[in-house]
Amino acid sequence: MEQVLKYERYENGLAVLTINRPNKRNAISKEVVSLFAQYITELENNDNIKLLVITGEGQQAFCSGGDLKDFHGHLKADEAYELLKPMQEVLYRIATLPFPTLAWMNGSARGGGMELASACDFRFASENGNYGFVQGNLGIATGWGGGSLLYRRIHPQQAHYWQIESAIKSVKELEEAGFIQKVIHQEFVPHAEELTMFLSKSVEQLRSWKAQWLRHHSIEQLIFEMDEEVATCSKLWESEAHIEAVNRFFSK
Repeated sequence: MEQVLKYERYENGLAVLTINRPNKRNAISKEVVSLFAQYITELENNDNIKLLVITGEGQQAFCSGGDLKDFHGHLKADEAYELLKPMQEVLYRIATLPFPTLAWMNGSARGGGMELASACDFRFASENGNYGFVQGNLGIATGWGGGSLLYRRIHPQQAHYWQIESAIKSVKELEEAGFIQKVIHQEFVPHAEELTMFLSKSVEQLRSWKAQWLRHHSIEQLIFEMDEEVATCSKLWESEAHIEAVNRFFSK
């Protein structure tokens, strides 16, 4: 049986993590979280990586967020915190890797899927997908630290509005907000022309630019904000609004 998160590495310095649950719209399960943590450790210890691409299997979905069979609603705040914290740590580690990271959003993304994309330095998104920070419609807020990351990806006023609005966005709207850098028209392939701008540069160049970016954004402040975000979401996990939203999902 294929793993739910595939890891591939190429001699040109490219590394690829592919969420491999297309029948679940590439939702994040506990197993996916565990494998992310394992593979990120390998990447952190490899001095030859130029670029990490994170994508989803198939053409329908990049990532639909947390799998509700694992990330369900009937938890106390402390239990929710323990459930959410490992993926928050994964997103922080992705955001602070010493080389560029790219979310190849091969299809639609919801909730935690948008948080995962926000952890990456850059985002390319499919013209056929639609995308949304929809956590507000579930009685919660961003729970993996993706809200704090969103404020660093687009204008803070826009980030604040997006979270309250909790709406589905077109790829055009993402591009206009500066959330994505390119519109893509195909599934990910390791020889995609869009990767040339990264892979034609040296390891030293790419890591220098990433270090510059990290210095510009206080890492100590980022981890504090992300942890506060998990704590806030955990408290909302107990709310009637969240429990009712999850019950509606399972009754479908």
